[in-house]
Amino acid sequence: DGLGTFNVLLGANDVGKTSILEAIFLLSGSANLQLPLRIQTFRNHSVREFTDLSALFHKLDIDKSIELAAHCCDATQRTLAISAPHTTLAMETHPNGDAEKTQIDGLSGDQPSSSAPFGRRDLRYDGIVQKASQQEPLSFSGKLIVHEDKFELTKMPDALASEIIAASFIGTRVQYDSRVIGEVIVEKKTDDLIRYLRIINPRVEGISVNGDKAYLDIGLKKMMPLNMFGSGMIRAANLLSQSILGAGQILLIDELENGLHYQAILPLLKTLLKFSSEQHLQVFATTHSLEILKGLKDVLSLPEFSGYTQTTNCYTLQRDKSGLVRSYKYEYSQFEHVLERDIEIR
Repeated sequence: DGLGTFNVLLGANDVGKTSILEAIFLLSGSANLQLPLRIQTFRNHSVREFTDLSALFHKLDIDKSIELAAHCCDATQRTLAISAPHTTLAMETHPNGDAEKTQIDGLSGDQPSSSAPFGRRDLRYDGIVQKASQQEPLSFSGKLIVHEDKFELTKMPDALASEIIAASFIGTRVQYDSRVIGEVIVEKKTDDLIRYLRIINPRVEGISVNGDKAYLDIGLKKMMPLNMFGSGMIRAANLLSQSILGAGQILLIDELENGLHYQAILPLLKTLLKFSSEQHLQVFATTHSLEILKGLKDVLSLPEFSGYTQTTNCYTLQRDKSGLVRSYKYEYSQFEHVLERDIEIR
């Protein structure tokens, strides 16, 4: 409740900040069974077999299902259950008296009493999208199966494909998507991207894409590959290109400060706040950086950004004595108060 357009998540290591981003990402995709695989990629964790997906589950316990729920501003409700049922074997008796083992795929709700857990597990999705304008909810059940060292996905129903909320996840890895930068160029929105990149490197005159690589023009006889520049430039190009094309999307940023020089923080925050308002872009960002927090306070104190104070919130996640993670919300006035008095909220 009460989430804003620009949301900053704070908290100690391993308290669940990134997990919140991942939960939003999973819910945005409804029945997209590729997202669990992509999430592990964001964490630089390769998935070669089903046991590698145990990292999705609390304390690696794949017998405890995941249940996610969200209430959207248009009154749509989304729920998603992720589990890892066994493939089971049921004993069937044929007329000749012989018993035969039959494989049950685990998608049916009631298993025969004679069934027993056996061998392979699959990742199962059960999703529901309940729109306020429709009496009957859209539902989906599907599987991700490991077969001969490859993953097979149940096809998403067309009805649910139209309910996907566009979301971009920017993890801590320093990388970019040349296709997104290419789309910025096609949409003739390069000036917005170049304007910010010049703050990091004043020599930047242009940007181009060739295949899967982006190139910057810094006045040399040839354009330079973006990967030849520092991590701050690469991350900035990724963040800004995703934001420029992010109309109506959710932008999820893990460790916003990663790779950025302190002088680039204020211009980046100004740009993200403007894009979030102008393009109806909802931002969720995690950080440990005091410079990010002070920079956000300084930007919001400017007259031209005063209107953003009502839609910008910070949330501190803390684990209580019982192990439950609780969130504490700081609206702008509270956020400004604690920073001016050097009260630690990270």
